[in-house]
Amino acid sequence: MKKTVFFDLGNVVLFFNHQKMCRQIAEYCNLKEEQIRDTLLHSDLAAQYESGVINSRDVYHTLYPEGNGSVHFSGVMKAISDIFQVNDSILPIIKQLREQSISLYILSNTCEAHFSYAYTHYPVLHLFDGYILSYEVKARKPDPKIYLHALEKAGCSKEHCFYIDDVEEYVQGARNLGIDAEQYINSELLLEHLQQRHFLPRLQE
Repeated sequence: MKKTVFFDLGNVVLFFNHQKMCRQIAEYCNLKEEQIRDTLLHSDLAAQYESGVINSRDVYHTLYPEGNGSVHFSGVMKAISDIFQVNDSILPIIKQLREQSISLYILSNTCEAHFSYAYTHYPVLHLFDGYILSYEVKARKPDPKIYLHALEKAGCSKEHCFYIDDVEEYVQGARNLGIDAEQYINSELLLEHLQQRHFLPRLQE
């Protein structure tokens, strides 16, 4: 069976900055940054958004219920989403895996606005064969449903896949289902994990 590697998106393939997000939204909407943090990060709104319980329009109206004509939906979505930076150190690994004909998938807790923006602005995401996204699956890691959906979508067995995530809880969620997984610390260690599992050859080989 074909080998498959599942990558988390945030802080693995792309770094993100929640502080920048809150600042940008506050500036665009002329609201206090503390209010934005409380609304987005210190409530269950983000979890609902990532789970597909609510959509981007719901978030927009929650942040700005007054509906002022100067605060446009597109502007709010850009303020929410323009928060990423490519992890340059991981790009060579992704390209090496493609050269080895390894199937590559994104497996991420993310929301509609973030993934849409990231896919449009970061070509590295076009190197992947598919995407398992929490807001589409209606389940967030470490819910077993999202991991099982990933296996089904990729058409791979637990014995022939590997998962990398920066959050230890999500790594353990995969392991609980018998999926080989490691926490992302840095790209050098990731390369070692992949070589140990024969997803990539060692240089001397």
